[in-house]
Amino acid sequence: MTMIDTDRMTEGAEVAAELRKKRGGGIPWMVILDGAGRAKITSDGPKGNCGCPAEPHEIDHFMSMLDATRRHMSDADRKIIERELRTYGKKLISSFKPGGGMKAYRDAAGKVRVGQFEAAVALMGQALEEGYGPEKIPTDPALRPLREDAERRLELFALAKKHVRTHRATLVDNHEEGRRIRLEGRVVDQKTGAPLSGAVMQLFHTDASGEYRPGMDAGGGAGNPRLWAFLRTDDAGRFTVDTIMPERYPNSSVPRHVHYKVWIKERPEMASECFFDSDPNLDERTRASAPKNNFPIVKLERTDELRMIGTLTVRVPND
Repeated sequence: MTMIDTDRMTEGAEVAAELRKKRGGGIPWMVILDGAGRAKITSDGPKGNCGCPAEPHEIDHFMSMLDATRRHMSDADRKIIERELRTYGKKLISSFKPGGGMKAYRDAAGKVRVGQFEAAVALMGQALEEGYGPEKIPTDPALRPLREDAERRLELFALAKKHVRTHRATLVDNHEEGRRIRLEGRVVDQKTGAPLSGAVMQLFHTDASGEYRPGMDAGGGAGNPRLWAFLRTDDAGRFTVDTIMPERYPNSSVPRHVHYKVWIKERPEMASECFFDSDPNLDERTRASAPKNNFPIVKLERTDELRMIGTLTVRVPND
């Protein structure tokens, strides 16, 4: 698989235009080639480019792309892919009002494409006010240049925090390097263990290079991280996070960790982090002090879906 960045790759726009034959329909756009470089099938379906498939017809076409070209993918693997896509698509679509904010969101993506980031943020705010869910902001490849602008990113934080509604969050787009993991957990009261519904969480961490943003690791980069997302816990205090395994800071013995902040009405803001049980840098002293410091240690396990999943319990004090 190869990604062609039409803005930053030498002759990327020319190669993309040759493959796409001037078709419209937005990005991302996909084509599967044969050994001779000829197109076998593209993401242009009966209703246009399926892009990042979420609507049922988009997923139908994406699965037809796999069926037309797969050689070594088993039926079981295909079933897992389709199930994950339809589950994600259903929840994503239900997170915003039908049609609400869609035009403003697309207009915002268009402004990003031409480098008008201030206008893009304004349109994004309009989209969210009209009912579009902010869950795609951290994952839409079309918005990546906007997410990488440090000043505009802080504005995106504020918008996402204000409008987040779903308990599922993804911190990375499909082009982000790193080993994929999932954290499933709950937010509970520290003393009673009672679930806390409606809690707003921000999660963030380093990338596969150990940096919060280019050139910034432990020396202040956590204040404006490149990889982030917001979520709101469901009625049982539950949440699900898809991301990558964060890397340790360069030339550092600090264990890998994921930062999170929690906001709940009538409680002060809480900030904490979790470690990973398998990290060789997690020494015995840190393990012993973690419960006292309210730093959970997550144990990741491989499931039958070939993904690493761990459980994270976030305990929030009431004072």
